[in-house]
Amino acid sequence: MKTSFLFLAKGFEEIEAISVADILRRAGIPFKLISMSGEKEVTGEHGITVIADELYEKAKFDDVDFYIIPGGVEGTKNLFMNDDFKMNLLNHYNQGHYVGAIGEAPSILGELDILNEKNATALPAYMHFLQGATYTGLPIEIQDNVITGRGAGDSFKFGIGIVSMLTDKNTADKVSKELLLIMG
Repeated sequence: MKTSFLFLAKGFEEIEAISVADILRRAGIPFKLISMSGEKEVTGEHGITVIADELYEKAKFDDVDFYIIPGGVEGTKNLFMNDDFKMNLLNHYNQGHYVGAIGEAPSILGELDILNEKNATALPAYMHFLQGATYTGLPIEIQDNVITGRGAGDSFKFGIGIVSMLTDKNTADKVSKELLLIMG
């Protein structure tokens, strides 16, 4: 199984990042926390600092299966303003690889036309930024190689959705049961 990257920009939503990282670890999915801040320490929206595994500038992107983007107002803005990241993300998607975004972050996918003719979700305040998509308001939406999540409260379902895309239903069910999470 290839590695997944979970991108941390200054001001990321901590619940959306850490719960997904925990779920991936429980499922045995290899991943790296990638710092977008130029330092391994990245501070989230609520003042919690996380130590990333690798800096974006030094990361090798040739063997990555899944790009995962947590929201957060400032974190999303910081990624939105990073043209190199957006072109890398679009190239990754265009090669048929997996892309996931939750909270405010699906707006980046909308700007890049990744959500065209797909059902998608995000924080309700960001629904108008999902260009080309049909906004559903559901906790998660999975279509083709894209998953979107509504917000922090849906982080567990978003993480389990990623597990189901990368592995199989049995692994996703096993982790769901371990977390006492009822999917539906």
